[in-house]
Amino acid sequence: MSLQAIENKGKERLTQLFSIAKKIQIKFEIMSEPMEKLCSHTCINCEDICCLRATIWFDFKDLLYIYFGTGKFPESQIKKITLKNKTRACNRLTKKGCILPRIERPFVCTWYLCPAQKEYLAHYYPKLILDFDQTLFDIKELRNKIEK
Repeated sequence: MSLQAIENKGKERLTQLFSIAKKIQIKFEIMSEPMEKLCSHTCINCEDICCLRATIWFDFKDLLYIYFGTGKFPESQIKKITLKNKTRACNRLTKKGCILPRIERPFVCTWYLCPAQKEYLAHYYPKLILDFDQTLFDIKELRNKIEK
């Protein structure tokens, strides 16, 4: 089913889709600043950078959320590119980190916390782990709802 078909045949449900997308966006915004701080403490010294190791892409739920949350699709799918040093990396990764705002990234870029990040949170911000877990759970539930 295309999103155009959803818009044409499911107009009565569009309000609900926009509402769910907005709720997801708010959850991402809640996590954005703490995640950026966490990444600034952990990713700079990382020897196993997930943006290099993992193959990331926008899944259908990401596209639904982004489309109904922003009114547009990402400019292109995430893909791996080969850097000058022959390393393969996410095409949104720069020397300063990801060029995408957190609310426009694939969900996996937010829900995956590496062992170093979990250790850092447990040591410095143990309450934040519970907040993250709950917010991520909420986002997962909303993503399932927007797909359904």
